[in-house]
Amino acid sequence: MSTNLYSRLSCDPSYKLVQLTPELLEALTSDEPQLQFKCFDEKRSDVVLCSARRTWLLRQKNHSNTVMLMREFLPEDEQTQEDSSLFGIPRPINDLLGYSRTTYEYETRATEGRINLDLVPIYNGEVNFPGESKLKGRTLKDVFDNSPSSETECKVRWYQLGGCVVNGCPCILSPDMLSNALHVTLMSALAESLDFDRLHPCETYEVVQKDVEKGRSPYVLEVVRTVLAKFGTPNDDETWKLNRRQVAQWYGVRALQKFASRHSVPLEEFLIKWKSTFPPFAGFDIDIKMLRGWFCEPTRGTVQYVSKDTLPVDVKDRFKMLFKLQSQWDLEAFAPFIEDLNTKGLKIDTFIMKYARKRRIGKKIVVCSRTS
Repeated sequence: MSTNLYSRLSCDPSYKLVQLTPELLEALTSDEPQLQFKCFDEKRSDVVLCSARRTWLLRQKNHSNTVMLMREFLPEDEQTQEDSSLFGIPRPINDLLGYSRTTYEYETRATEGRINLDLVPIYNGEVNFPGESKLKGRTLKDVFDNSPSSETECKVRWYQLGGCVVNGCPCILSPDMLSNALHVTLMSALAESLDFDRLHPCETYEVVQKDVEKGRSPYVLEVVRTVLAKFGTPNDDETWKLNRRQVAQWYGVRALQKFASRHSVPLEEFLIKWKSTFPPFAGFDIDIKMLRGWFCEPTRGTVQYVSKDTLPVDVKDRFKMLFKLQSQWDLEAFAPFIEDLNTKGLKIDTFIMKYARKRRIGKKIVVCSRTS
């Protein structure tokens, strides 16, 4: 098969070419809603393409090849060609006109959707929330629509962040509010012998209300639902199975903040303090490995809280500060502190080797500064 190709080319910047991966093609041909282009803002952030369930990052890929946009074309003066001029190629069956060309296209890469929290307030149990806030009237759908993420990812991520809807206003529960709500929920569920593997939001809310003081309680149904969704996994019957490890980790991080922020604490002493923060008779197993990415060991057998928010964003400065806090790290303890900087998705040990030294001591792999 051959084609007559004519050209009347121009560089029209209004045409954008996006590579169609099998996943994108599946989304386009499915019964899901149309794909949407989204971004955090119009000037600085990356553009993503979202289906109902997945998110793809768009990256401009420049090339030197000639890429033409074509359409079917009927020439005014159709020319006949002798068979001898075709050099054995079949006679053309149609005519195409190249009307525009481009020097780049957009490639897509699956990425994790993010929620835009710029206009989402923090809820700390205020009585008149949201009060006279200008954000009153903003719905959860508004938040999702303005986030560079698929709707399915938004729903999952929302509860992971402690998202809630209080008095119709989307908000994020403050760490203190979330801790108090979790503690009250656990104590009430234990008192009523509820099954931690099958907690229903309405039933759990009812037992919580029995244990709070009369009057307005900040632990409304939606707050209880957020607690169960953040610290549990859904069952098939609208109940939630409590993730005991995740609950223990939350209590552990809060214990680090409370007892080991200003100075290091002996490990055994910290484990006792950590255990003491749980509600009475709550049988949660603890292990210091649960808290990797939240503490360092300034000296052997001691722990001290490390806030990720205080770590430098620059890769080299991040490594430098971590080695200042602790001269030598186990690979498993070090990796959580730098995973967010590995934007190219390299193997974690390969990424670490670009900025530090790695060596084996017995069965352990340790990481240290290149200058040590």
